[in-house]
Amino acid sequence: MADSNIAVFITILLLVGLTTAENRTQLFKDLFKDYEVRVAPFDTLADVMILSISVSIISLRNVNEKDQTFSASVWISLSWLDERLEWEAKSYKGINSIQTTSKYVWIPSSICIFNEVTNDKCLTEEKPVTIYSSGHLVYTTSRESTAQCKIDVSKYPFDTQICSLYIGNLFVQSEFIYLSSSLSTYSLVYFDRNEEWEVLNAYPRDYTATGATQIHFDLVVKRKSSYIVLTVLLPVILLSVLNIFSFVLPIDSGEKMGTSMAIFLTFAVFLTIINDSLPKTDSIPPFTVYLTIQLVISGLTVMLEAIVLRVHFSGKSDDETDESNGPLSKTKIQPIDMNDEEGEIRVRNKICYLVKYIKSKLTAERLDRFFMVLVIVVDLISLTVFLAETL
Repeated sequence: MADSNIAVFITILLLVGLTTAENRTQLFKDLFKDYEVRVAPFDTLADVMILSISVSIISLRNVNEKDQTFSASVWISLSWLDERLEWEAKSYKGINSIQTTSKYVWIPSSICIFNEVTNDKCLTEEKPVTIYSSGHLVYTTSRESTAQCKIDVSKYPFDTQICSLYIGNLFVQSEFIYLSSSLSTYSLVYFDRNEEWEVLNAYPRDYTATGATQIHFDLVVKRKSSYIVLTVLLPVILLSVLNIFSFVLPIDSGEKMGTSMAIFLTFAVFLTIINDSLPKTDSIPPFTVYLTIQLVISGLTVMLEAIVLRVHFSGKSDDETDESNGPLSKTKIQPIDMNDEEGEIRVRNKICYLVKYIKSKLTAERLDRFFMVLVIVVDLISLTVFLAETL
C-alpha cells in the first residue's frame, strides 16, 4: 500500500513537471510567433519608450591622474517595455518570467558610454535578457570600463574626485527613446573596497547638451592620503628640518656643504617622482609648489653656507695658520726689545691678525644664526600655506 502511494506521488510530480515544461515551450512559441526582432516597439511619438538604466559597480581598479581616466568593473542593466511580449501568467500555469538572450529580442543597441576611451562603447553584446509577463525586459551585461575623468589635483594628496559614466542614446535625433534618471540607479551593494580610494557616494543625474540627453552616473571618491603622507610628505618635512640643522653644524667641522648638497639632491629626486605621477595641467598643485619651494630653499641653503664659510675663513692667512694647531698656535707674543722696531711691527701684525680672525669668526656665526632663523620662518610659512590650500 505504501509503495503504491509513493508511485502515485512520483507520477503526479512528473506530470506537473511535464505540464510546466509544455507551458513554457508553448509560451515561447506564442510570444515569438509573429515577433520581428529587427523592429523597435514604437511607431509614433505616442509610443515613446521609457528606458531606465541601472549600474552596479563591482570594483574601482584604477584612477590615473596622468591619463585623466578611471577604470572600473560594472554591471549595467537596461529596462524597457515591449508590449508585444506581454502575456497572462495564469494562462501558462503562473509563469511570470522567462529568460532568453538578446539575439531573439529587440534591444536598444544605440545606448553607449560616451566617455569610454576604448572602442567598445555601445551595449551591443549578446547577453541574457529576462522577459516579464507585464512586457518589461531587462538586459544585463558586465564590462571592464575605462572612461575619461577630469582629475583635479589642486588638493593633492587630500583630494576628492568625481568620475562619471556618460550613458546616452547614440542617435541624438531619436525622439522615441526617453532616458529616465529618476528610474535609474547607481548601486554600491557589490562594491569591493579599494586600497587607494574611498567611495563616498554614487548617483545618477540628467545631463542635456546640444540636444542630446544623457544620464551621468557620478562616482564620488576620496583619496586615502595616509600612504602619501607617510612616504612623501613626512620625509619632505623631515628633510626641511635637516636642512635647518645644517646651520647648527660647527663651521670648522667641514660637513656643512656636504650635508646641504645631499639634502638639495634629495629634494630634486622627490620633485621628479611627484611630477611624473601628476597630470601636466595649467593649474599647478600646491603640493608641487611646496616641493619646489623646499628645493629652492635647499639650493639657497647651499649658497648661504658657502657665504658663511667664506666669511669664516677670510680671517685666516696661509702664512699664519698652522693646519694642526689652528690660528691661535702662534698667538703667544714673545718678549721684545722696545727699541727693536722689527719686533714691534711683528707684534702689531699678530694682534691685527687675531682681531681680524675673531671678528670674521663672530660674523660667520651671526650670519649662520640669521640664515637659520630665516630658513625656519620660510619653511613654516610654506608648510602653513600648503596645508591651508589642501585641507
